[in-house]
Amino acid sequence: MKIEELKKRYKDEWLLIKITMANEQDLPIEGEVLLHSKNRDEVYEAQKNLKEYLYITYSGEMPKKGFAVAFHE
Repeated sequence: MKIEELKKRYKDEWLLIKITMANEQDLPIEGEVLLHSKNRDEVYEAQKNLKEYLYITYSGEMPKKGFAVAFHE
């Protein structure tokens, strides 16, 4: 499934995606979701032992230009 479609399906979540197709610049185009979560750390922890070609992204709204984001545990 296309990356943009996956982001719409799992809105406002962190996605761990196994890449199935990339473009000429090696940017992901299509993939399958291995894990989706509201918890970023859960996604990063899950990818540690995987060997596939992976992509991690957040599907929510990005901060507007001039704003910064900080994560706290």
